[in-house]
Amino acid sequence: MSDDDLDLGEAAAFILGARPALGEDDVWTVLNELQDPPVRSADGMAVDLITRLHPHMRPKAIRMVLDEWREYARLAIESDWD
Repeated sequence: MSDDDLDLGEAAAFILGARPALGEDDVWTVLNELQDPPVRSADGMAVDLITRLHPHMRPKAIRMVLDEWREYARLAIESDWD
C-alpha cells in the first residue's frame, strides 16, 4: 500500500481506537481538511490552518490526531500489516 492508497475511514477508526477521548467530529475535521498526513515539520502549519478554519478545535487535539494519523500511515504501508 502506498501513501496514495490510505483510506480516511480506516485512518479515523485507527485514530479513534488509539485515542478514544478524541471527538469523532474533530478527527474527521482534521482528516477532511488535510486529506494526507503532513510531515512532522509541517505540524505547525497544519494546526494553524485547522484552528483558523475551525476555531473550536484545540491545538493539542489536532496534534494528537496528526501523530496517530502518521502512525496509521506508517503501519498501513508495511506489507505485513492488515
